[in-house]
Amino acid sequence: MPSVTPADVLAQRRRLILSGDADGFAGLFAPDAVIEAPFAPPGAPARLAGREAIREYARRVVASPLRLEDFEVAELYQTPDPEVVIVEMRSRVTVTTTGQSLAATSIQVLRIRDGQIVLFRDFADPRILDDVIGEPRPEFARVVTAQAGANGLDDFVRFARQQLPSARQQPGFKRFYLLTDAETGKVITISLWDTREQMAAAEAPGARLTAQAAPATGLTPLQRETYEVTMQA
Repeated sequence: MPSVTPADVLAQRRRLILSGDADGFAGLFAPDAVIEAPFAPPGAPARLAGREAIREYARRVVASPLRLEDFEVAELYQTPDPEVVIVEMRSRVTVTTTGQSLAATSIQVLRIRDGQIVLFRDFADPRILDDVIGEPRPEFARVVTAQAGANGLDDFVRFARQQLPSARQQPGFKRFYLLTDAETGKVITISLWDTREQMAAAEAPGARLTAQAAPATGLTPLQRETYEVTMQA
């Protein structure tokens, strides 16, 4: 009897998803399977462990206003590990409450063993849903204003670039802007966060780093303000 290939499993997954069969979808996974979503938005699980957890979440998705209209494998890459495939997925989703729709491409990594999915990592960008799901989620902004010394502006820009990778690892961090005026040496930084609590939690580490940069950049005492973002265009 021929063995089940990854392409077979993916084709079955597509059929079950498009038909809204949450239980059938969960049945494709091993009992101890794991789903990981590294870029999961607030309110969505970043990790599901076990078939029953996957079943419960799949039922919630099927009951939500999101209706998957199409779900196609654009490319399928077999890795040197025969159990692991990388998939480029193209999908089209409609929000039933508004009628709005979107098309998206995502990268997925799956480990499939004996015809069952044991690990599924989904690298979808959750921000693509912001324009079609009701009101956008609130954001919170920290605005810091300072004055760099005559020779400190370039040093501060370099310092900010060095610190940005670690800032991106902070829970709730979304975006960062650095505004500078070369003539006056004025510096304004704007960081955006998912919640007010996450913004506050990052305040002390950020203040310490800026204080460390002060001697080299000649930064004056900082003015810190926080806001809720009420409109974006």
